Amino acid sequence: MKTIKPADSASPPKGIGEKPRAIEDILEELPPCEATPELRDAVTAMRQDIIDLRAELRDAKTQMADMERLADRDPMVDLFNRRAFIRELSRVIAMVDRYEQTASLVFVDLNGLKQINDSRGHRAGDAAIKHVAEHLSSQTRQTDIVARLGGDEFAILLTHIDGNQAKSKMQELADLISKATIDLGEDEFKVTVAFGCVEILAEQSADDLMERADAAMYRAKRNS
Repeated sequence: MKTIKPADSASPPKGIGEKPRAIEDILEELPPCEATPELRDAVTAMRQDIIDLRAELRDAKTQMADMERLADRDPMVDLFNRRAFIRELSRVIAMVDRYEQTASLVFVDLNGLKQINDSRGHRAGDAAIKHVAEHLSSQTRQTDIVARLGGDEFAILLTHIDGNQAKSKMQELADLISKATIDLGEDEFKVTVAFGCVEILAEQSADDLMERADAAMYRAKRNS
C-alpha cells in the first residue's frame, strides 16, 4: 500500500517535542537590566509548565493507543474482534488484487456450545471458547489473522495459502482441537469444530467472501 507523506502544514510546530531550553540560556539573551529575579521566576514557572504539559500529552497518547488496541480486541479471548477482522480482510483483498498474492479465508464454528452451556454451565462454555481460541492462535503463523466474530464463531485469514492448502491445514487443526481435553478441575470434556475454507481471488468483496466461507462452514457442519 502506497504511503502518503503528510503535508508540511500538518507537521507539528517547530520546537514541539524538543527539550525545553535551560533558563540560563534564555536569560543570557536578555540585556542585564531585564534579567531580574522576577523574570527568572516567571521563566522557571513557564518552563515547568511546558514540561508538565508534554508529560500529560505523552500520557494522553499512550491512553489513546491503549483504547484503540482494546477497540480491536475481543473482550473474552485475546483475538481480533469482527470489526478489526473485516478491516484486515479488506487489506488482504487489496493485496491479492494488486500483487496477485495467494490467501484463504476460513470460518470456524464451535460445535454444540448451547448444549455445553445447558449441561455443564456457562463456565464450561467459556472454557470451550477459550480452548478453541488458544488452538487457533497457537497453531497459526504471525502473518495470519485470527478473530472471534462472536459467540461460537471464529475466522482466520491464511496468507500465502491457497484453498486446498487451507483445507488441509484446518483439518489438522480441527483434529488437534478434538483430541485435546478441557479440564475444569471437577469436570473434563472435549469439543469439536466445523470449518469452511474459501480462497481469496481478485475482485471479490469482503461481504461475498464472508458469506461463502460461512456457507462452506455450515455445509461441513451438516455433513459432520
